[in-house]
Amino acid sequence: MLLPSIALHFVGQTKAQIILTCLGIIISLILCAVVYNIIYNVYFHPLAKYPGPKLAAATRLWYCFYCLRGELPFVLAEEHRRYGEVIRIAPDELSYTNPDGWNDIYGQRIGKVELTKDPLFYGNLVSGGGSIISADRSRHGLLRKKMSHGFSERGMRAQEEIIRSYSDLFIKRLNENSENGTKPLDIVMWFNFFTFDVMGDLVFGESFNCLKSSEYHPWVKLIFNSVKMVAFLRCSRYWSFLSRLAVKFIPKELKQGLVEQKKMAKAKGDYRKTLETERLDLISGFLQPDSGVTDLEYQSSVQTLIIAGSETTATLMSGATYYLMTNPDKMAKAVAEVRSSFSSADEINLVSINKLSYLLACLNEALRIYPPVADAFPRNTGLNSEVICGEIVPPNTVVRMTQWATFHSPKNFEKPDDFIPERWLEESEFTQDKKAALQPFHVGPRNCLGRNLAYAEMRLLMALLLWNFDLEIMPESKDWKMQKVYLLWEKPELLLKAIPRTNA
Repeated sequence: MLLPSIALHFVGQTKAQIILTCLGIIISLILCAVVYNIIYNVYFHPLAKYPGPKLAAATRLWYCFYCLRGELPFVLAEEHRRYGEVIRIAPDELSYTNPDGWNDIYGQRIGKVELTKDPLFYGNLVSGGGSIISADRSRHGLLRKKMSHGFSERGMRAQEEIIRSYSDLFIKRLNENSENGTKPLDIVMWFNFFTFDVMGDLVFGESFNCLKSSEYHPWVKLIFNSVKMVAFLRCSRYWSFLSRLAVKFIPKELKQGLVEQKKMAKAKGDYRKTLETERLDLISGFLQPDSGVTDLEYQSSVQTLIIAGSETTATLMSGATYYLMTNPDKMAKAVAEVRSSFSSADEINLVSINKLSYLLACLNEALRIYPPVADAFPRNTGLNSEVICGEIVPPNTVVRMTQWATFHSPKNFEKPDDFIPERWLEESEFTQDKKAALQPFHVGPRNCLGRNLAYAEMRLLMALLLWNFDLEIMPESKDWKMQKVYLLWEKPELLLKAIPRTNA
């Protein structure tokens, strides 16, 4: 009876009226579907019992709104303080701050496969298919094995001369550009020059020459210019029709830059293959005969190494420098430790810096209060229910440990928004802190291989920096920490005066 009734409705109408009527019906049906979906998500979805903002439960738009504003990690921290250690942040996604979540979500699962990476979040996040980040379990194991020797303690010792040479060049260039401490310097820029030069040498066998030229390499510029676009593309993947359209909105210059980046990576990767060297660097394992690594995996993984191994380390050192300069008592302790431990800069090396316990505490506290990756790398429970933090989580649920929210949770750390390196010392009054909550390098079989390298670079360079210079923050950088974050931080200049020590 319904169809004849609809047909009778069109009798006597003009073509334009019929079209408008049909459009009205279609729009009404779409609205009904949207309303139904919202009601289902909020009240009847398997995740309906979890606390959190109602808008987040209703639609993914809440998540994407704050993601595109560069505020998602901060908003999630606020919501966790309001609702607890597990909250619903999208119709199908849960965020955790309980330290147990690290192992439950990312850890080694004896007798069970690891939770899969959420494909809608990752896409081709860093360097496309084939990289160690996007590889499946079997290929990831092979790639990690081939890389692991270069990142080992033995590998760090073999690479110390390279790291030290760029550290010395960094100090030399600061001396040359500071005009005896009278000219403000952007230390964010100089830290990036250092880390990209180091990674260029350790991966490709040649530097990007950022320190020498005092300029960003085009590859480095591309990374910074694409931060917001990556967030936009990430959000578009939650709606298939938008995902196809989103690609058309990528600026032409950025598209061309990505093409040039791939060409550059291939050229540099091919150049590295031609070097006759026995040195143990980050990709020497890839170049062994019968390594089993495909050309696509090789090219994609070297791009991943450059991005992941450079920007994040520079970010952490920038954050550590900012928080030391804005906490003069902490800076005084760190400087006193460094300058009382050595009689000359020549004594500072990857072995001797191990006695700088307070400097290490400063770096750990910087990792907590200003993590290089403030957001999260979500996983998916897949076809089975999983137990996370003592509760059964339904199939096909996205789960994550949001780093900023976890590291700034008052349930995990006392005075979580204060920079207190002392909490990481052996004799600390902060005995109630849940130290295991701090996992900036992640846990499990896919944790960050670059931990040893990052600590080696940071501890050596920061020790040399504090040995050689007195640092003073410029007034215009006092609020430097007020930043947006789109997975990576959108960092402004961090201007300071680097005043050379007269008796260094």
